[in-house]
Amino acid sequence: MTRRELALLLPLLVLFLAAWAVFPDRSDDEASYVALAERLVDGSYVTGNENAILDADPASPDLWFGPGLPALLAPLVALGAPLSVLRLTSPFVLFAAVLLMYVLARERWGPRIGLAAAYALGLYLPFLNLLSNLHSEVLAVLFVLVGMLGLARYIERGSAGWLVVGGVGLAGLALTRVAYGWVLTVAAVLLAVLWLVRRRPETARALGVVALALVLCLPWLAYTYAKTDRLLVWGNSGSLSLYWMTSPHPGDLGDWHQAHLVFSDPDLRPHRAFFESLRGLDLAEQNARIEREALRNIVDHPASYAENVAANVSRMLFNWPYSRTAFQTNDLFFVLSNLVLLGAVLFSLIVLVPRRRMLPPEAGVFALLAGTAFVLHALVSAYPRMLAPIVPLVVWLTVLAAVEAGLLTPSAERGRSDPSRSSVAAPVA
Repeated sequence: MTRRELALLLPLLVLFLAAWAVFPDRSDDEASYVALAERLVDGSYVTGNENAILDADPASPDLWFGPGLPALLAPLVALGAPLSVLRLTSPFVLFAAVLLMYVLARERWGPRIGLAAAYALGLYLPFLNLLSNLHSEVLAVLFVLVGMLGLARYIERGSAGWLVVGGVGLAGLALTRVAYGWVLTVAAVLLAVLWLVRRRPETARALGVVALALVLCLPWLAYTYAKTDRLLVWGNSGSLSLYWMTSPHPGDLGDWHQAHLVFSDPDLRPHRAFFESLRGLDLAEQNARIEREALRNIVDHPASYAENVAANVSRMLFNWPYSRTAFQTNDLFFVLSNLVLLGAVLFSLIVLVPRRRMLPPEAGVFALLAGTAFVLHALVSAYPRMLAPIVPLVVWLTVLAAVEAGLLTPSAERGRSDPSRSSVAAPVA
């Protein structure tokens, strides 16, 4: 990247730093990430707290979070950096993601479209809401771009170096946002099926990247197995999130609640007896019982679960509805931004699906990852920030649709792949 190209993107860094300075502080999960970074510095990670799910202390998050963001913060924590410096990592991490989007789009369509793609990503306004506090989604966005770059280049060139880049990027994503461990697992299964059906080399290469990412995550899965005696435990947040999504009680819309509030919030009284039964159990058994109860709710009350899933999709996009909570003016921040995002998705579908056999081979993989991530997040309690890692995929696909529709003109011949070249997009669509 030249100095001129960097200078053209610097206004986005200024915007990110302004958001970091101006947006108000919120508690969220920040204290937990700092506590985990401190533990890594001390040579540990989880505390083995046997009352972890019922514990309201954010300094005891146990396996709730992946190690990605704590690992990034650990060197700064070791140096004694104040919280303001730890928070300052967020705007620079997001700017690095923007730079990678520019590189990814520039290589396929040229610098002018690369600049448009970078600004489209950087001006997704809900990102700004994540910069004043520590959020793992910001780092996840960067890892998504690393994975996308590695996937695109490995699928096209087949060089081992880009296989490693893609695998590291997607592994970093799964270790930062543990839900993406399941996204990668499902994507690997789907890609394997597609390869068995069509035996395309592009599909095999995409599968290789995802498989390598999963292999790189094995140390984390071995660690969680040692702590829980259960296989494929990416984290312990999923069971509680699924439980709240399956609640059939009147007034519950599937949004997440801290477990300890069950014992003080009168609106959550119907859940009190079940959570009381968890006291004294270790972490693994608590999660197992919560999962069984959630699955029982789905079987016994499928209509309630379907309604809650619909409400959850709306919450991811528009930050509403929440149980017994009225729509608030600041929710318009998400409504307006994600209406644009929805429009981009619809436009991309209309343009790209009829042309799916003529698209760059990475397009189908990006669509597969985005769709899988959205569907899996819809099934458990989610917030708008959980859309963040999907946004780079949507931006890239939207730019591709604009090129295919003639709204953007590539400045390089490689802006379009050979129409005779098959893509993994076709079987995905």
